[in-house]
Amino acid sequence: MTAARWLFAPLVDVEGTRTPSRAARLWLWMVLVPVFAWAWRVSESTMIPSLAITGLVASLLLPVGWWLLSLAAGRFDGLQT
Repeated sequence: MTAARWLFAPLVDVEGTRTPSRAARLWLWMVLVPVFAWAWRVSESTMIPSLAITGLVASLLLPVGWWLLSLAAGRFDGLQT
């Protein structure tokens, strides 16, 4: 198995449903953590505004990344988990 297949192939659960790839799951954290750190500084260390900013910015970035990852995942068959 190549590294690209391990990273981009959709995972198949016990019911046969194709679930998001490892890359898609990593993308979630690669967006949320830096955006929250940035929002925390911008909102002067207040929780509610930080969460609101994180939600707004992440809701713009996540779908774009997931769409690009889905294009890469289309080349691979699903992996059994």
